Amino acid sequence: MPLAKLNCLTFVGIKHIPVTIEVHISAGMPSFAIVGLADTEIRESKERVRSALINSGFQFPTQRITVNMAPADLPKGSASFDLAIALGIASASGQLNNAHFENWFFAGELSLSGELTAARSPFAIAVAARKESLRQSNTLKLMLPIKDAMSTKAIPNIEIYGAKTLLEAASHLVGYGEPLLPINSSTHTLQINTAPQFEFDMSEVIGHETIKYALLVAAAGQHHIRLVGPPGSGKSMLARRLSGLIPELPFEQALELSAIRSLKNEAHHVSQIRPFRNPHPSTSMAALIGGGNPPTPGEITLAHHGVLFTDEVLEFDRRSLEALREPLETGKINISRAGNQASFPARFLWVCAHNPCPCGWLGHPTKPCFCSPEQIRRYQSKLSGPLADRLDISVEVNPIPANQLVQPNSQPSLTSADFLQQALKARKIQLQRQDCLNGEMTTRHIQEFCKPELNAEKLLLNYAHKNHLSSRAIHRVCKVARTLADLEEEELIQKKHIATAIQYRKSLNLPTTPAIT
Repeated sequence: MPLAKLNCLTFVGIKHIPVTIEVHISAGMPSFAIVGLADTEIRESKERVRSALINSGFQFPTQRITVNMAPADLPKGSASFDLAIALGIASASGQLNNAHFENWFFAGELSLSGELTAARSPFAIAVAARKESLRQSNTLKLMLPIKDAMSTKAIPNIEIYGAKTLLEAASHLVGYGEPLLPINSSTHTLQINTAPQFEFDMSEVIGHETIKYALLVAAAGQHHIRLVGPPGSGKSMLARRLSGLIPELPFEQALELSAIRSLKNEAHHVSQIRPFRNPHPSTSMAALIGGGNPPTPGEITLAHHGVLFTDEVLEFDRRSLEALREPLETGKINISRAGNQASFPARFLWVCAHNPCPCGWLGHPTKPCFCSPEQIRRYQSKLSGPLADRLDISVEVNPIPANQLVQPNSQPSLTSADFLQQALKARKIQLQRQDCLNGEMTTRHIQEFCKPELNAEKLLLNYAHKNHLSSRAIHRVCKVARTLADLEEEELIQKKHIATAIQYRKSLNLPTTPAIT
């Protein structure tokens, strides 16, 4: 038959799109054309495919070869289409008469010798093939280079085969020789990244008990938090331990996030450890929120379901910080370019840290601050009001006295595992009550589940009236108070919970040390 059809996958942003490779061989002058908005990487595959077929023992047709990549209006770019194009030519020319491609996806780059060398983002391809298998309610199969196939064995509900060469893949499809065995199966024991959960443990932190509890509240209810203090007071040390207070990812969420990381060529395995992203202040806006043409995910998407830590947040570009407004509210980021639009998930827990002033010593018990009031005001205003309004908790991190560091308290402090158990208990209460965490509650949820007691309500209304709180700020105080009540397993929000949430919400009350001249 002079026509062959094979299935592949490509991506627009992080969304997978099935691509049909149609190969037609007809009479006419020898030619080899690839149509369907293929980029240079694919157009150059003609020479790789020709040599790979010949060196694998196939006859290369001396006729008119047309390869169509549908949908034709979608730009495509990847050498991973080599395998499908080569198999299509072999089939259309009558050399693979018994091959059936209907339930297969193919991905792999060919060398001139016919070896399968690599596939771009193999883990993401395997996850996408699994989604197609579940969507179609059909058992689909995926052919990958053997090395890439081995890295995807933890993915269920899809049969994945690994081949070393083009000839080995073709032989399996026609039933010649010893068949390939699937890398995984429905009974396969899931193999995931077993990196230690508590790389940084809370028990290593001396003092800062108030800050530790604030971090527990943030982890238990998914509340964004700001840490402010002089250099060396422990802001970064505390922030790095926050991810240990959040339970590991469910397997489906881990698959989704691992596929995103595979698209960024960062990792090709399943990891249920929550991501912790710590971009440098020099990070560009495109690298932070995503960008390019076509758009690719940024740091906030790589932090999806995890923690985004922006140390020295006031040193970031102002436009980059302001771009965080949308994802902090909606949990996703929409990026539009000429001819390309993409939507990326970005539901992360934001932790930011900064110094109180340009010199860093404002409020320090012993070191004087050399900044003028105008310099302090200008420095702190780098975090705009609308963005600061989205932070649920703001706490000051004060330096630990030297004698406490040299002679720490012999009484054992709580470990990250202890904090995690408290967070798990509070999260379970929230999920059973409203099917989401407190930091993600909608207005309807707040009205139904965040009704404080009478005395607590009076305290909140007085504070809101006196400080002209926005509707968002009032709701966020209620959310934090709800989490405080859940940590204590209280059904109603009491006055002490509102008082603590207000204390977290207050603007940082730093002393106005006069400038020294």
